[in-house]
Amino acid sequence: MMKGAAAGGIVGMLPAFDGLRAEITAPPGTDTTGVPGGGVVVGWVLVTDPAAAGGARVEPVFLSAGRAWTPDQYRAAYGQQLTVRVGRER
Repeated sequence: MMKGAAAGGIVGMLPAFDGLRAEITAPPGTDTTGVPGGGVVVGWVLVTDPAAAGGARVEPVFLSAGRAWTPDQYRAAYGQQLTVRVGRER
């Protein structure tokens, strides 16, 4: 893990290039009432994770429901069963 950083902490951020979008998916049969859709990716963060190689992982930051989210934050608010995938905007 990164020295001095708590697990799940953000230790760095970079802006994203144009044209990327976060899509939210759920397993079949999952109630997604009240779950906002994904949005434009605005950046990338380095998140501490003791289980990851090197003690950190890179995650997208995307806009949805009027704020910026990391996938961890989004799943904590709307459900751990949700998956966030990044792709090109159409």
